[in-house]
Amino acid sequence: MKKIIIWRNLIMAVFMLMSLSSFAQKKYTYQPMTKSEQNDISNSMFVNDISSFLVNDRLPLGPIDLTNFMNIVSYNPIEGTRIRLSAQTNKQFSKRLALSALAAYGTKDNKFKYAVGAAYNFAHKAKGVYAFPCSTLSLNYEDNTYMPSYSNYDVAYFSFGDWDRFYFGQRRRLSLSFLQEFPNTFAIRPYAYYQQITSLVLYDNGDIIEQLDPNYDYTNKAAGIELSYTPTRKIKNVLNVLNSRFYSFATQIRLNYSYNVQDYKQKNEFSRIELSAQHRFLISRMALDLKVMGGKIFNESDEYMYFTPNYRVSSVSNMFGFNLYSPYEIMCKEYIQTYTQIGLGGLLLDNIPYIKNFRPNEFVNFKALFTKDYDPYYELGVGIDHIFGVLGLEFIKRISNDNPFDMPDYAVKIRCTL
Repeated sequence: MKKIIIWRNLIMAVFMLMSLSSFAQKKYTYQPMTKSEQNDISNSMFVNDISSFLVNDRLPLGPIDLTNFMNIVSYNPIEGTRIRLSAQTNKQFSKRLALSALAAYGTKDNKFKYAVGAAYNFAHKAKGVYAFPCSTLSLNYEDNTYMPSYSNYDVAYFSFGDWDRFYFGQRRRLSLSFLQEFPNTFAIRPYAYYQQITSLVLYDNGDIIEQLDPNYDYTNKAAGIELSYTPTRKIKNVLNVLNSRFYSFATQIRLNYSYNVQDYKQKNEFSRIELSAQHRFLISRMALDLKVMGGKIFNESDEYMYFTPNYRVSSVSNMFGFNLYSPYEIMCKEYIQTYTQIGLGGLLLDNIPYIKNFRPNEFVNFKALFTKDYDPYYELGVGIDHIFGVLGLEFIKRISNDNPFDMPDYAVKIRCTL
């Protein structure tokens, strides 16, 4: 047995000496990168730098963050150029308490608007005001512009486009909510608010069609509850969406119910329920995104006049909403809206040497709207995402036969996946 071990060790030693001898005799020379390889690396670094700059919407200044960096300046035909500054405290200030403030000014209406808020996390080991799982109480007050049809009216890249028909007003709103998240990523959020709409005008190509009677106050008191399920909230280190070809699309189910008391010329009591659900299926290098939204108002209310689906007529594509849908009057008390998109993840464009450095994503989407009062409405879109990380281009076609509102048949729009 000892002889076998000795011979085995001798053989291993001989092989080691032979390897060392071969290594010593081998000459290694420096092989510089080719021009093509240098260009590939340079382009990739440039794309990542541009993407990081555009997506970073916070500017940290010690314990305070200037937020919504990309939306400091926007435009609408009533306020003119809207200048907005907003700030919020960060973890350096406190891991439990957050304070926020917003100030805005319109160069055309010459009016100041503002909002203030506070939030406190009662969780046992709070790692942040909204860190998962949070038990956060929020209180907010605003005296600000109100555009019920365009929820993103002050997003800079939605400023460009048609403003042919829209509601515009100003409101004072006091809201209180409490968000309780559970380890299984289920969350419950009871809330209440009181709002007074001080002005609300319906414009059509600059002409006033309808406005509130100044002899009456328009108030709305509401209490409700929101239930949600968001499994990605449990994941601490979520992969940055810029490292992939697809925009962020987290799995989520949300149900919202509210009871409202509305007072304008007469008192109306009504209930409102809304539901949304979305999920991404990954198929090899491709992604299939599905989303459904819907809502219904029970009893009579003026609220249904702008109880609208997600739509926006703009030069920038509304990714999850409609782009060619422009109704003359919104009188829907109930609706269902669907969104389906297939992202090919560079399946076609990766065959082009220079283009593949931008990690493009080709896509096809289909959107539909179903209401009780109108025929179904459909839109089809094809295009490319992830140019410089956040930009894209989309060709959109309306394929609905019914067209009571003289909607365009097609459009070509910029995509912005911030």
